[in-house]
Amino acid sequence: MKEIKLWKLSGDEQGNHIAKQLSNVSQTETENQLEEVIVRCPDILMKDMKLVGRQTETLGGPLDLLGVDGDGRLVIFELKRGTLTRDAVVQIIDYASYLSELGTDELISHIEERSGNLGIDKIDNFNNWYQEQFAKDISILLKPRMILVGLGADERARKMVSFLAQGEIDISLITFHGFEQDGDVFLARQVEVQAKSPPGTTGITKKDNLEKLQQKVKELGIEAYYYKMSAFFRDQLPAYEWPNPGGFSYSLSELTESGSESLRVYIALYIISTRTVKIQIYPRALERNPEKFASIIKKLNGKIKLRSDGGVEIFVSSEQEWEKIMPLFQELCPLILDVWKAKREQHVSEEFKETETEIDLGAAMNPEPQK
Repeated sequence: MKEIKLWKLSGDEQGNHIAKQLSNVSQTETENQLEEVIVRCPDILMKDMKLVGRQTETLGGPLDLLGVDGDGRLVIFELKRGTLTRDAVVQIIDYASYLSELGTDELISHIEERSGNLGIDKIDNFNNWYQEQFAKDISILLKPRMILVGLGADERARKMVSFLAQGEIDISLITFHGFEQDGDVFLARQVEVQAKSPPGTTGITKKDNLEKLQQKVKELGIEAYYYKMSAFFRDQLPAYEWPNPGGFSYSLSELTESGSESLRVYIALYIISTRTVKIQIYPRALERNPEKFASIIKKLNGKIKLRSDGGVEIFVSSEQEWEKIMPLFQELCPLILDVWKAKREQHVSEEFKETETEIDLGAAMNPEPQK
């Protein structure tokens, strides 16, 4: 295993640079913390990662972590509390081959039945959950990504993963290293082998979904106001409208950690069997301007329900109710757009800063020769 060292840079009273090395946390201590930290903060593995399973049983044994990444792809994580070896590579391929052999319905059942354990949220209807989050054809889950995670990797494991990744197999290797200073523990992540970016995937069920949705709207007799509501959000948001059998969702394009574009649902119009339409606003739409959002949402009174994930639900049961609350959404939609634009600007700014840092480091490592 490669030795990783970390220094803290500071300055003294005279402005001189001082480099203080941080102490390595013992491997045993890091082992005990790593999996729990990942479950609570999956972003340390990958931005926008959503974990859907932990220690889920397969024919090859319990799969450590199962997630869905920001592009809507299934990800298998094999965690080793110590150094990754060739056995871990064989194990994760075994898990991936098992899940790949399942049909779509079998995979959905596999996830639903095993969610809700060991700190993972319960997902009762994975198909609806997936469409709400990603507005994509769920069949892309049948080709899972593989990511090995450990506290270092031996040379044989590293070579095996590199060979597979070069051969178009979607497999990566990530190692973590723990450091301590003044009672604080720091984790450093190192991507030792990066899989190639997967090709784009196009949904193929939009027409079928739209036909099912139109049939449901007709059966419940809510055409008069449901289509008015959907037209309103089409006009107010530069969003991609995706029809699910249960309603429309409105997604805005965000940049993932890899720099690719991926749709994220901000608002959805779901139909409840009692002829009521639920307007669901997702947490990502409410991340900024909490005071302004709160003042608008408060005016909705008893029609609103706060969700445990930080989002909100508003219920509409007639055309008259929609006409009454529509002005509030005319105030709300521009705020949601401000949130979306701020996220994109922040991502561009972070990329620019990273580029500046790389340039600065490159200049420091390769100074121009003195004339």
